[in-house]
Amino acid sequence: MIFRKRSTKQENDPAVNPNRTADLFALTTDNYVIAQDIACQHEFIEEQRCPNCGGILMPIAQINRAFQGLNEVVTLCTECSERSSFIFDISNDVYQAWWAERMGDLYVRTFDGDGRVPAPPKKRQRKR
Repeated sequence: MIFRKRSTKQENDPAVNPNRTADLFALTTDNYVIAQDIACQHEFIEEQRCPNCGGILMPIAQINRAFQGLNEVVTLCTECSERSSFIFDISNDVYQAWWAERMGDLYVRTFDGDGRVPAPPKKRQRKR
């Protein structure tokens, strides 16, 4: 889990949720990455490297799956052109509260059911 102090630039960025929590970038039980605003999705991708060659990943497409409480970002490696895809959970309460505040009266929850939560930490198995 990566949780960094926000910079002054981020504090003034409307794409950054000032109420990010320690659950930022945690995985859900379905292995989706918890996103708590729009900017953090790009921050997460900036921290990743191409699994094929270690190159830098550049976002090339965003697939809105809001009806599932998800957002998918497709990337392309700038070195070898390998494609990767990251699926972010946007159903969580932190993201939804932030989005509702941004949208005001225009906010509409687009998915059914409860928002996803972080998966419980995996227990380490003892070596025998």
